[in-house]
Formats: sequence, structure tokens, C-alpha cells
Amino acid sequence: MALQMTLDTLDGLDESISKLYVEKDGKFRLDVDGHDKNDKDKIPLSRLNQEIEKRKQSDAALNEIAENLIEDIPEDMRDIIPNLAPAEKIKWIRNANKKGFFDSKASENSPDSKRPGGKPPADFKNMTPQAIMATGYKK
Repeated sequence: MALQMTLDTLDGLDESISKLYVEKDGKFRLDVDGHDKNDKDKIPLSRLNQEIEKRKQSDAALNEIAENLIEDIPEDMRDIIPNLAPAEKIKWIRNANKKGFFDSKASENSPDSKRPGGKPPADFKNMTPQAIMATGYKK
């Protein structure tokens, strides 16, 4: 059986246990050393509020940096940015930029950039087989 820290009455307790309790403010409290509250280790509320305000300001600054980095990304690519915490989002965008993910030059060097575009397809219906083969050779 565990001892209770405070009791209303000492009725029904063994005499050896009732000696451990001291009456304070109409209640009986267990007389224990080293259990006193020490307010000296607590942070004052004003100091805590200052730290909370600093944290809010740093979070706002990180949000602003993340938004500025997002503005540098082309609009058609912005929807692929994951919804992360601001610090993680900044890391993700920087890594993507280092790897050239958002570079428009990368699409110019892709294999699809060399495909012919805008040329009408040749009409082979009225051509002879030799003429069809001749269109495949460079002149």
C-alpha cells in the first residue's frame, strides 16, 4: 500500500504511520524532506513570453524566405513543391535547384528538344518507291 501525500483525517491509520504526518492548514501532510517546491528553477513568465515571441519571429522569417524562394520557381512547377515546414521546404528547394530541377535550360538539352516540330508530314500516296526512299536521305 502506498502512502498518501495528504489526508483529511488520520482515523484508521496505524500509529507508526500516523507519526509520519504533520498537520498543516487543517489537513495532514506527509512529512518528507526534499519534496519542497523550488521556484528558483522556474523561468519567469515574462522571459517565457519573450522566448515565444522570438520563436514566432524566426518562424515568420523562415516563411518569408521560403515564399521568396518559391517566387523564383516557374509558375508551372510550383505545384510540385511539397507542403513541408518552412525550414524543410527551403532545404528541398535548394536541393532541387542544385540538381537543376527547375532550370529551363535542362529541357532544351533533353532528347525531346531535337524532335522536328511544325513540319507537315510528307504525302506518300502519289510517290514512287524510289522517291519515297529518297526522302529518307539527306541531301
